[in-house]
Amino acid sequence: MSRPRPSTPTTCLCEQPAPKAPPAPRDLSALTERETSVLLLLASGLGNVSIALRLGITERTVKKHVSSLFDKLGVRSRLEAALVAILDHDRICRRRTPA
Repeated sequence: MSRPRPSTPTTCLCEQPAPKAPPAPRDLSALTERETSVLLLLASGLGNVSIALRLGITERTVKKHVSSLFDKLGVRSRLEAALVAILDHDRICRRRTPA
């Protein structure tokens, strides 16, 4: 028995029309300083326990911050939150000095 081949898309994503309007920038000003720290550590791939140890808080508190981040950023997963942190790093990171 041979397995059926996965269907090949007829068009590449880059050949599809671009969205009509770019997404609006996220309001990152609603994030607290601690939520921002949690977001940046989450984006670096750390789990809740590692984030808690790094920040000196409990894992339960990290979970509350992550849940709050999801609500404020309008995301549904850690991956989406990490992507926001990566794409908006210049606006989030406090180490950067304004030009």
